[in-house]
Amino acid sequence: MLIGTGVLVAACSTGGVSLADYAAAVEERAAAYGAESDDLKDKQLATLEATVTRLQSELDGQALVDEAISETARESAKLFAGISDALDRYVRDLDTMTPPAAVLDEHRSYIQALETSREGLGSVLADLPGASSFQEIDRVIAGSGFADAQQRVEAACGALEAAIEGQGLIVDLRCEATR
Repeated sequence: MLIGTGVLVAACSTGGVSLADYAAAVEERAAAYGAESDDLKDKQLATLEATVTRLQSELDGQALVDEAISETARESAKLFAGISDALDRYVRDLDTMTPPAAVLDEHRSYIQALETSREGLGSVLADLPGASSFQEIDRVIAGSGFADAQQRVEAACGALEAAIEGQGLIVDLRCEATR
């Protein structure tokens, strides 16, 4: 009876979430975010390819280039808006979780890295619609806080994954796919 009470008190004081349950939940959320991001990228690429093909049959010369730039900027902005929404949901999901003490610091660091990445999307969304060349589109994306944060996100994700695995569980948080 005393042992059962001790286990119950310990479970309540740590939020009652086992490492195995936490690992499964965070892995599920990472997979959902990764799948949504991949789907957004695939749809954007397909839409852009179809649009450029259509434009090539309708326009030529500078008019084609100008319209292709405009469409690329517009579709890229839609992609990053979708990624921003997906990332926002992912961060909120992770933030509502109560990780076990063994991975608490890594969990918090991962959330902070994702929040930094998400904050970096603001300039991308503001600057892409006004881009007037392919080079400017590249500069807006590559020079953003979102792009800058990706190495930190991957490192924090990898640290969380390693912390979980250090406790004897195997987990795939899709660390390379969190962009």
